[in-house]
Amino acid sequence: MVEITLSHDQQASLGDYIYKLVTDSINQARKDASIDSKDFFRKKEACKYLNVSNNTFDHFIESGLPYHVVRGITIYSKKELSQFVLEH
Repeated sequence: MVEITLSHDQQASLGDYIYKLVTDSINQARKDASIDSKDFFRKKEACKYLNVSNNTFDHFIESGLPYHVVRGITIYSKKELSQFVLEH
C-alpha cells in the first residue's frame, strides 16, 4: 500500500478540482435531461440532439428535413428529427 502526503495547499487544490469535476458533471446531466424532455428544438439544440455539426444539419434541411416556423422562430420536432434520420 502506498501512502501519499499532500500539503495543505495541495489538498485544497485537489478538493477544488474534485468539486469542479462533480459540479460540471451534474450540470451537464441536468442540461442533457432538459434536452431529452423537450418535444421541439431550435437549430442549435437539434444539432446537439442529433450529434451533428451545423453544416450537416443544413444538408439535412436541404434534403427535406421538416421544420416549422412559429412567430418567426424556426423549430424542429424531436419526433420528425428521429424519423428523418431513420429514413435517410
